[in-house]
Amino acid sequence: MLKKIGLFHIVPFLLASLIFVFLYHLFISDIIDNHVNIKPLKTTEISGKQEVHAGKYGNLSEVDHAELEFIASIKSKNQLTLMGSSEFTYSKFTTYKYLPAKKNYQVLGIGHAHHQSLSMLIELLAAHPENLNTKIVFFISPDWFNTEGTNSKAFVEYARPNFLNRIINDSTISLEYKEYLGQYIDSRLNEFDGVSKSMTSFMKIFIDNQTNYISLKKLKQNIKDNFKGTISKPIIENINYKLNITNTIKNSTFLNYDSIAKALQLKFISNIQSNSIYVNDNYYNKYLSNKKESILNQPNLKTNEEYLDFKLLLKYVIERKMEASFIILPLNPYYYKNTEVFLPLIDSIKLNLEKHDLPYYNLYVSDTLSYDPGILNDVMHFGDYGWMKVNKYIDSLYYGNH
Repeated sequence: MLKKIGLFHIVPFLLASLIFVFLYHLFISDIIDNHVNIKPLKTTEISGKQEVHAGKYGNLSEVDHAELEFIASIKSKNQLTLMGSSEFTYSKFTTYKYLPAKKNYQVLGIGHAHHQSLSMLIELLAAHPENLNTKIVFFISPDWFNTEGTNSKAFVEYARPNFLNRIINDSTISLEYKEYLGQYIDSRLNEFDGVSKSMTSFMKIFIDNQTNYISLKKLKQNIKDNFKGTISKPIIENINYKLNITNTIKNSTFLNYDSIAKALQLKFISNIQSNSIYVNDNYYNKYLSNKKESILNQPNLKTNEEYLDFKLLLKYVIERKMEASFIILPLNPYYYKNTEVFLPLIDSIKLNLEKHDLPYYNLYVSDTLSYDPGILNDVMHFGDYGWMKVNKYIDSLYYGNH
């Protein structure tokens, strides 16, 4: 009789107890303490003197000191940082060339193709100790929202290892941003050749905060944590930038922006020989001569990944009280035949900016009658005329010159 009681009652009870303890350590303990315990191996100091006050970096791996120059630009109260994408060309009329050359302003551009909202957010998070009240201009291309957001190749290019290390080690950065990065990495894990310790830690933060369900990924993650102890307490090198900020002396040269811009517009139009859609001849002959007009897909603002990235970037900009402004680029309506489908997106961006009193320069139009020929060099990138209009806006907004 006692044997039967032991067999049918005590053994199941003990087994259930063991299962409970096991699951507690795997899941409940993580829910109670969902922060990753980071143990920096050491702090690496990157020091130097700020030397770059003009021009651009396509990315921050172009030269050895690019990271330091970016951090210095963000920290400097006298330097303006521009963040953009493929519209950042080598034209002498780009803001980061023209205003330093003509007025000795300090302006640094960051970005080239695929440098979008998420990459910008990561770079600014990495400059968290330096970015309070920074002066910054964001160039927003509607074409970003016609994609699936930042692709994994672009993430690897712009999310510098030093930056990810600095973000994961900074306890003053809200867990919301770290979890968001972890979700991104986790959702594209198969697209990366490998993951760093900091990337693994971001994923762990995301997985640990999924408290509404028990996932296989969470199970595997916690088994590794509890039995190997190699991921829950990663050893990640901390990065510190020690900067010697330098300044140039602005001059008071008067520029008649309207006159210069008009001359550039007329020159652009008069040089077009091959098409009637106001596109540079070389671009048209290379990419468009045998191509019909393009049709845009209307972004779903509830699910569009780029739009969600942009809203989180905007949230961070507001939290850090940045002196930010936004340039909203147009698309060429002579080529894109349904540019009106982007109006809800543009209106939503404008509404979010207006809600927080953030200045913006909206150049987007939805029809050919409203389009200003020459503002774009092709179908989505600024021409010299477009850059001159932007130069006037920035000079007026940040330097008080009209």
